[in-house]
Amino acid sequence: MTARIKVELDFSNPRLPDTVGLAYAAGLFDGEGCVHIARQKKASARRGHIFRLTVSVAQNHLDTLVDFQTLTGIAGRIYGTRRQGTSNRDSYSLNYGGKDAETLLETLRPFLRRKQDEADEALRFQRNCEINRHFGPKGCPDAIWRQRERHYKKLRSLK
Repeated sequence: MTARIKVELDFSNPRLPDTVGLAYAAGLFDGEGCVHIARQKKASARRGHIFRLTVSVAQNHLDTLVDFQTLTGIAGRIYGTRRQGTSNRDSYSLNYGGKDAETLLETLRPFLRRKQDEADEALRFQRNCEINRHFGPKGCPDAIWRQRERHYKKLRSLK
């Protein structure tokens, strides 16, 4: 069972200097993070699906995710899952979507190593594909749709 967890954040008093804190957060993201362009089925969409950018960090220690949010200055949504089967601990996932995901990747980008190419591709997707624009009853133009598909496939190939 997955449940959303509400956490009080205090962005006014970071424990580490900005660059050190962001470098630490980027290191955590390099190891535990995921950059993903979701292709979701949606019956009302002209082509049967939509695309959206999601970024997540998974961890079995809730305070680490709270610290991650504090260090980056960007609040996301934390979901918790109770331990199941052979698992000894509960697990948590910190999720960002759309504009928050873009802001997080821009913030961490200078410090990323392993996920730098994925972040670059995701940022190009978010900026070039007019992802937040609603094109009206005729739907998304074919050229932009092909570009969305191209970024989706490219990010998948970088995994």
